[in-house]
Amino acid sequence: MNCSFANTANRACSLIYSYIKKYNKGIWLLPVNVCPDVPLTFNLAGIDIEFVDIDSTTLCIDTQECLARLERNPNKYAGIVYVRTYGFLMDTSQFVRDCKSITPSLKIIDDRCLCIPQRNPHSYNADMVLYSTGHCKQIDLSGGGLAYYQTEEPYVIDTFLLYDGTDEEALYKEAYAKNDRMRKMPIGWLKLSNYKVWQDYIQEIEEKVSDRLNYRDKLNSIYSRNLPKTIQFDSKYNDWRFNIMVPSSMKQEILRALFDKGLFASTHYHSVNRLFNKDKYPVSDALFSKVINLFNDKNYSEEMAKKTCDVIASFPLLGGVNLSVRNRVWIHLYNTIAA
Repeated sequence: MNCSFANTANRACSLIYSYIKKYNKGIWLLPVNVCPDVPLTFNLAGIDIEFVDIDSTTLCIDTQECLARLERNPNKYAGIVYVRTYGFLMDTSQFVRDCKSITPSLKIIDDRCLCIPQRNPHSYNADMVLYSTGHCKQIDLSGGGLAYYQTEEPYVIDTFLLYDGTDEEALYKEAYAKNDRMRKMPIGWLKLSNYKVWQDYIQEIEEKVSDRLNYRDKLNSIYSRNLPKTIQFDSKYNDWRFNIMVPSSMKQEILRALFDKGLFASTHYHSVNRLFNKDKYPVSDALFSKVINLFNDKNYSEEMAKKTCDVIASFPLLGGVNLSVRNRVWIHLYNTIAA
């Protein structure tokens, strides 16, 4: 099923805020490995959330746990945010149907912010399909969000929402670095404003897609050829960045070695509940303890990608088939926390 209506805004969180302010009669379920800006948006909107661990096979929100919570309290929940982890897109139509069979009024936001925005996306029965062209997204326009809907949903700018330029990213990164909660929820960080008209916006995106795909494939090929297969994710998870899984005891050492050589890598995503509470989410925690994201965009040269492989390959354990990292992760990720 395709979507019939679309809105654009200055950023994806602006579109989330506008949407959830309308559908606010209940709690929303979020995957615990979501970008911190999403729960912070719900906090700004004054809407309660619950976190759900991820599934060890899809790395997306645990759909069975979502359904179990709906079964226990059908009228408790207003919606679910389904995030496409690392841009991995699969058919979730049956999950949405199952949710709505329990709670017909439930709204599903399909967060595809790490996917390449589409002109006519398949909704897989979601009520809202969300894309981003912000910083470090697959199509990086330094800003912009795009949402598609099953029904007409006006983008409403809340004129009472305070904006003072607060840097929420700096605040949550500081909390992560200190392994501490955010003692005070930031306000004044989300500015709601209009953006380009849809036709101009989608055309600008489409003009950049071919170059993005070609360059991504070129760097992914370098990583694939030169890194041990035992640490590589399945290729379906490598659209946004090329992801590898290393022993948790070596992760920080590898990252330091890369940065010492003037190279870069990221490690997304934390279990975001750490910013709010000390609860444990075994699958998400295990994934974060081992994952490293290698850059495959035009800000990272082919030479840098090759040097990245050299640095990682210099760690002798990573080439050993006895680690069986890939199999351990995909089959029983939650059992690898202490590995």
